Amino acid sequence: MSIIHLEPTKQITDIVHVAFPRYNGRKYRIDNSGRPVNITSYWSHGSRDYFAVVNLETRKVLPVPQNGTVFDGGPIFSDGLTVPSGYVIIEHSIAMGKDFGITIYIDPDTAIKFLPDPVKINDNERIVLEFTKQYKNTYAGIKNYRFYEASKKVGISLNDWNIASDTLKTAKLLNKAGTITTTGRNALEN
Repeated sequence: MSIIHLEPTKQITDIVHVAFPRYNGRKYRIDNSGRPVNITSYWSHGSRDYFAVVNLETRKVLPVPQNGTVFDGGPIFSDGLTVPSGYVIIEHSIAMGKDFGITIYIDPDTAIKFLPDPVKINDNERIVLEFTKQYKNTYAGIKNYRFYEASKKVGISLNDWNIASDTLKTAKLLNKAGTITTTGRNALEN
């Protein structure tokens, strides 16, 4: 697995606030793929990614300055930066003026202590999560449009849908209104 959505736990928000003290959003992701990170950072068409490297033990921060344009001398690392063990690279993304949240790039071995426990789901629960993620609940005058599409495409019965939906709500993979949660998205991607 490489990208996981995170609930903003105290452990995660503490690390992020070391790098970006003014960040108050709710979008957090972790990337433990081990691939080099492109840390190019400059404004272009209302978009920019800000980066900081944080030592997890000392909490010291190395902010990444603007780089990547001919005026800045080009990118700092043209092939990207591999995250060293014991460190994280934190990216705060703004795209077309909209805050897209935080991505924490971390070494796969170090990431284990930050990752949520995997959640097991059965086939019917996977169907409910997939169609909840893809469709609005009401569309074109059809109420329970998610079930309508699921029954049409994969043949799930209303009874199986309701049982799976209730189980997912109890496990907090769906909220009370039936919207997929961060934990539900991660369970679906596993």
